Amino acid sequence: MTQYRLAAWRIVFLLLIVSAPLKGQVGESRLIVLGFDGLDYQRCQQYMDEGILPNLKALAEEGTFSALATTNPAISPVSWSALTTGLNPGETGIDGFLRRDFSSGEVRIKPALVAKSMDNSGLLSLTTRRLILWPLFVVGALLGIRCWRRRRWSLKLAAHVLFLAVITGLLTISERSLPDGMPVAESLRQGKAWWELLDAEGVATATMLAPCSFPAPILKNGRLLAGLGVPDALGTFGYWTHLRDDVVEESTSETGGFVKPLVYVDVEARDGKFEPIELEGPLDLVARDGSFIGAPLALTLGRANGVVYITDGIRSMQLDLSSWSDPFPITFKMSSFVNVRGFCRFKLLELDDRVRLYVDPVNLDPRRLPPGVRLSSPESWAGDLVEETNRAYKTVGWACATNALKDRVLDDASFLQDAKRVWEDQENLALHELKKGGARVITCILTVPDRIQHMFMRYEFRGYRGPDGRMGPRFRQEVREVYRRVDAFVGVVRRSCMSPQDDLIIVSDHGMAPWKRSVNLNALLVREGFLVLKSRLGARKLDRQIGEGLAMDHIDWSRTRAYSVGLGRIYLNRRGREPGGIVTREEAPLVLDAVRRALVDLRDGDQSVVSSVSAGEDIYSLDKVPGGRADLYVGLHRGYRVSWQSCLGGVDEPVVFENDSPWSADHCSVDPGLVPGVFFTTLPVKRVAPRVVDIAPTVLDWAGHGRDPGDDRNGSSLLRSR
Repeated sequence: MTQYRLAAWRIVFLLLIVSAPLKGQVGESRLIVLGFDGLDYQRCQQYMDEGILPNLKALAEEGTFSALATTNPAISPVSWSALTTGLNPGETGIDGFLRRDFSSGEVRIKPALVAKSMDNSGLLSLTTRRLILWPLFVVGALLGIRCWRRRRWSLKLAAHVLFLAVITGLLTISERSLPDGMPVAESLRQGKAWWELLDAEGVATATMLAPCSFPAPILKNGRLLAGLGVPDALGTFGYWTHLRDDVVEESTSETGGFVKPLVYVDVEARDGKFEPIELEGPLDLVARDGSFIGAPLALTLGRANGVVYITDGIRSMQLDLSSWSDPFPITFKMSSFVNVRGFCRFKLLELDDRVRLYVDPVNLDPRRLPPGVRLSSPESWAGDLVEETNRAYKTVGWACATNALKDRVLDDASFLQDAKRVWEDQENLALHELKKGGARVITCILTVPDRIQHMFMRYEFRGYRGPDGRMGPRFRQEVREVYRRVDAFVGVVRRSCMSPQDDLIIVSDHGMAPWKRSVNLNALLVREGFLVLKSRLGARKLDRQIGEGLAMDHIDWSRTRAYSVGLGRIYLNRRGREPGGIVTREEAPLVLDAVRRALVDLRDGDQSVVSSVSAGEDIYSLDKVPGGRADLYVGLHRGYRVSWQSCLGGVDEPVVFENDSPWSADHCSVDPGLVPGVFFTTLPVKRVAPRVVDIAPTVLDWAGHGRDPGDDRNGSSLLRSR
């Protein structure tokens, strides 16, 4: 009997040990949200059927898998804003990458995610400093003169002289070393994302690479690292530099990359020594003359060794053709007191008959951020992540060099090498946070699947030939490999980062379609007589048309009734809205009908081009879009996309023509119904046909903080029948 009692006590003891951790987890389950930019529903279904996505297939069989209806338009910042807030684009205020601005009395085009301004409050203002320091300087000088005239050679005179010297020094610093104001970034996304709403309720959250969340919101109960929308050190979405010894003048590419000449010190000898070059930097706020700061670099060619040596005078690095460099510190120095620190990577592209070197956009250094730049919450967390993970990561929101490959500066292999490094960094950050603990809702957004699909789907086109005329079988499996890697990551998360009590949601913001033919909507509007030009300005470039606000300067507004901006948005030139508007409220319905007919009738041979045309007032519940929502949102058939030049206001193209760019897949300006995203979950959902706007209410409902959508065009929880 004693033996039985002993055995019983042992069993009880073991049960207590085993149940102790489980008891501590009761009511403390976590919700993990994984977002993969651009993951396509049709491809996921196809690859699961082929058996190459075992982890996603298992998740689909255990829980729910369906298409996820995206926003109109199906553009990343539009979709992510709606997905994370539960609000339709009319309420988030984000309906594309670009927005219209009428503040100058003309139609100007600006970036849509972040607005930049100057904070000239208090001592940040040069005028304020002058109002304080110059009177003190005058008073000090007068008192000193008075003491000197009365021959009062005393400590009092010495004190006046010292005071005058201090004020003089402060004036010198104020005039020559301090900026007139501090740049301030403001997020233009309206509404609060689930991590902000849950934070207000005391729920701990952790969000990695949060889209459309720069500057980072201030959280009391969570952590957040901003993602899509974070600028580079220049304050742009990511301007790269192409150095080459076979050009003599500086220029820019279509997407805004800087092309700079490498000039030999001895042109005749070509001995490998180049004149110093400067990387473009931010606006010089200390000089106050409209100039930009440069970061000087010196390059030396070691052709015999197949290398290039690069230095900034303090640090040096050796580059070769085999791989990308490690991060190289870059400092843009305004004065002894003000500078901007960042880093970039280099890729040596050629070293034979000519020398070509690619310089990545200069990323902000998260450990040395300029004052007022909130990359994360808490503000120190962005820098802490570098130390905790023991590796630097790109901070710029658009971290992959898609534009450089699109402009044929990078080759496929170099782009892919860089993209996979970015993907590894993003996975590393996500796993670090998933294993860290301390948060009930953890959100991780990985963006590289979208970027690789954009650039490599062309290798799947039947009969496709690249610029060199060859198929390039080396890259024909890259899109498939994107989905394999996503599947592998999901497997790692489920095996090593989740407990049985945890729940999982996997989403994408939209799908992806091949882009074989380009459409210039502005050229169509010109052809049909809706858009009238003062002049044709030729090819458009991002830095000038958007950076300098000149996208619409060629339009004759006195005769123009409709025009297009960005990806698939058409506006009437309305009287009372546009500065030179001519279309009255009474005329607007007739003009809209005529434009709609022209779009629907557009054909490419026997193929219809336009799949859908939606009125902004029908699909958006409110109009918080800066400058106003579009009058029409155009959705093209799969295989078509609005051209780059059309986005920038250009018209010097055919209406429909072949797309021969490496950028060969897209979702922007495609009918949203043709490019749905994906939705996987372990949650017991009660409704089919989910939409991106339903995800935020579902997350909030899971955490016990449901809300009324207020409008059917906003989201509602999938955990409720309605």
